[in-house]
Amino acid sequence: MTAYFITCHASVACVRDQFRTLYRPEHRLLYHVDAKAPAALHETVRRLGEAFPNVAVLPSRHYAWAGYSQVATTLEAIDHALGAGPDWSHLVVLSEQHCRLRDEAGLAAALEPGISYVDATPFGAMNPGSQADIAHRFSMDYRELPGIGSFGVVPVEPDPDFLARLRHGSNWFILSRQACAHLAAAARTAPEAARLRAAVHPDENMLQTLLAAHGSHAGRIEPRETTFVAWPHISGNADMTFRAEDFRAARAGDRLFIRKRPAHLPQAIADILEGWAALSEADLSARIGAPLDAAAEAPDAEGTALARRVASRVVRRGRGVQADLPNLRFGLRNPSFSLRFRTARIPDGIDVRILSQDLRHFRVLLLEAERPEIDFAPRRLYGRPAPLLRIRVPEFDFRREILVPEDPAHGFWTRPPDGSVIGLVRLIETYIRVAEGLAVTPAPEPARGIAAVRQEAAARARSLAWSLRRILKSKRPA
Repeated sequence: MTAYFITCHASVACVRDQFRTLYRPEHRLLYHVDAKAPAALHETVRRLGEAFPNVAVLPSRHYAWAGYSQVATTLEAIDHALGAGPDWSHLVVLSEQHCRLRDEAGLAAALEPGISYVDATPFGAMNPGSQADIAHRFSMDYRELPGIGSFGVVPVEPDPDFLARLRHGSNWFILSRQACAHLAAAARTAPEAARLRAAVHPDENMLQTLLAAHGSHAGRIEPRETTFVAWPHISGNADMTFRAEDFRAARAGDRLFIRKRPAHLPQAIADILEGWAALSEADLSARIGAPLDAAAEAPDAEGTALARRVASRVVRRGRGVQADLPNLRFGLRNPSFSLRFRTARIPDGIDVRILSQDLRHFRVLLLEAERPEIDFAPRRLYGRPAPLLRIRVPEFDFRREILVPEDPAHGFWTRPPDGSVIGLVRLIETYIRVAEGLAVTPAPEPARGIAAVRQEAAARARSLAWSLRRILKSKRPA
């Protein structure tokens, strides 16, 4: 018997189709739905939990790409599965965008008792570019804004010993029951756990490192990727959806699952998956009702109203402050609250930005608006640390944030129970003053390449030689 843990965030159709192909009465299916997912998806998964006794639904939380919330949700699923009974041998971690590549007998044959299948590469075995990427994830203490992502707040000195113990790999893996029991304890007690939690992208490092730790009681770990990911360089699709040829290639190899599923499956692939389904669409509709239509995405009304309220107060109290509501302007729903402030005294290319998803936790930050070339090396802008952001929000991902170390809250603010926003308004005003003060701080010169430095040195040498010749010539006797 197998337990499946499936994270959902967007598509009713994907969840229904996937459920029909994975469902067997003897298996357990455990779901988590992102709190910001469409209401139709929440209702669909709720109905699955009510209609099928082997389906359970975890409480929804705001789930953020590259945030610790992904690991926390997986650990919660592990705890639930371990407490549900001893009748499963493996926990398979999937998303709603996964499709199976094997029939039921093929999947069962691929999972050996007591063995986990986890892609986990030692830091020392990575190429220099990958090492720079991974080291950057641990270059700061990160704090997560619910539903948005993790922001670096305090720089951390490199720890070569810690990096030497680090493992990195895919967050789609298959765990034996023994490995699950080990992780449930190690995530709370292992010496590395706190540092792993405080990183960005811990979903690709934390559990992998804990499984490989010296003295681990996780059992045998086979370093193997079981999910074929249709990366853009493979599929040619920027959204990483697979093609029919990707499905065939993955099936011909040793992978067990493939992602990301396109909205409309090629007919040949749909026919294969339908042949593996234990329930027809009609059978499922008889149990949980017809597919629910998702409402058209629109800006969150409560978030927009709150953004207007905050913006009006900041503009009314300030001089020459201009406010912009990106959600309203671009018709976006996620994040539910987004504000931008500018004044004439703030340097060009720097914005004061405010984000929130749950309308309780907020973050104020100074953002370099232009997206620079991706560079994991530490940088400073206007004399201040300027870390690279790794959050999947339009206008933010891989931009640089200018830190404000004098703010002990690091730009985070929690709305009080009475709903007052005056604390947020004052924090925004503080960041506007800091941004305006950047104008009197000389901006750093752009980094120069070796060729530019050599050219400048040669020019200086030529200038010096010319000057010496002029001096010597002027001293010659007439």
